[in-house]
Amino acid sequence: MTEPLTIEDRYSAAIRSSNLKIDPRTKRSDSDVLGAMGLAARHFPLAVALQRLFLGDNTAAKEIVEILADDVWKKARGMRIKLNRVQAYDLARASVAWHRNPTCTACHGHGATVIPGTKTLGVVCTSCRGEGRTSLAKLFKDLAPLADWLVAHMEKHQAMAGPEAMKQLAGYLELKLDCAAAEKS
Repeated sequence: MTEPLTIEDRYSAAIRSSNLKIDPRTKRSDSDVLGAMGLAARHFPLAVALQRLFLGDNTAAKEIVEILADDVWKKARGMRIKLNRVQAYDLARASVAWHRNPTCTACHGHGATVIPGTKTLGVVCTSCRGEGRTSLAKLFKDLAPLADWLVAHMEKHQAMAGPEAMKQLAGYLELKLDCAAAEKS
């Protein structure tokens, strides 16, 4: 038995769809899913932009960085960390890049060096200490608490996109069914 598709799976398919025909008899068609995500973006713009970014829409990165730069600037003020707007923007941009690809460049994510001429792993990578990921604290030093907060903030918002779209889709489908019933009477 196959598992039902998540809203993220449906959205991924919908953005690549060539059939965006609106049919009142359908439930959760590609156009319905796209509309639901658009409605969700009104309330959670960061969540939906992150969803778009991780589905391959690189143009969403600029929107995400702008939102995050403002968020981290406000957070820094609350934490009493000195951070100007340019630093906030740079930190947001670097955190998004790290979030997209945290893999250690020295060991290519293996956590250990590869013995030349083989596929065997050798000693633990000194750069990442065997984790296979670049350390945020090492990258951002004095701003590490803000960088950690930014990544947690992105993860929290990524988890919001699907449920919010489902909530929007439910309301949209009720309206769609009401319109279809009104047409019949």
